[in-house]
Amino acid sequence: MSDETVMEQPTAGLSQVERVVDTFMAPTKTFEDIQRSASWWMPYVLSVLLGTLLMSAVVTKVGWQQLVDNTVQASPTLQSKLAALRPESMAQVRAEMISNFKVGLFGSPLFGLLLILVVALVLWPTINFAFGGKAGFKQVFCMVNYAYLPLSLKGVIAALMLYAGVAAENFTLDNMLGTSVGYYVSTPGVLKTFLTQFDIFSVWVLVLMSIGLATIAGTKRSAGYITVVGWWFVVVLLTTVSKAVLG
Repeated sequence: MSDETVMEQPTAGLSQVERVVDTFMAPTKTFEDIQRSASWWMPYVLSVLLGTLLMSAVVTKVGWQQLVDNTVQASPTLQSKLAALRPESMAQVRAEMISNFKVGLFGSPLFGLLLILVVALVLWPTINFAFGGKAGFKQVFCMVNYAYLPLSLKGVIAALMLYAGVAAENFTLDNMLGTSVGYYVSTPGVLKTFLTQFDIFSVWVLVLMSIGLATIAGTKRSAGYITVVGWWFVVVLLTTVSKAVLG
């Protein structure tokens, strides 16, 4: 009988394209592969390219003035503030809003990357220290990039709808599609702002991020959900309060 030892050959990891596909079809495979390699360039490049499509649709099919009109119409606080201003002051405020929209849209590749960095910096110590996880920061940062891919899909759908001729008079960056509970609340206000955060695509991201964080950290799924959803709910409350106060 031979004493030869059969060495197990290491299996090849997923390609970047396979990772993207599996994020939607079999997310656990993608997150397990991130433990092998924390390369994150593919989801980031995709988000930039698809974000450019949305930006182009907003600029050409909605326009800055209409975007401001829609945003004001959706905010009673802004309406009250503008109504109390003189015409020249109102024009200045509207011009500042247009500038802010331009900075936000044109700077979205950088702002998006900074957002992912902040999210990773929050989730990484939480899952490790609160739940005994063993996640590396690079792996968490990579995971968040992939988990955010459904938001790019949302942007593509919104862009295609705008290019298809869907009315632009109701379009806002907060409510691009009718996929949130708040979209169906007719009266603007705190309740609408709060319910707008409960969006199908946002929930999708939360689920992916929870699974991914638990997989990378080697913890129970419940730990991933508690960490991700807990921090998300804090952000929802802060967003609602700030909208109520600042409009």
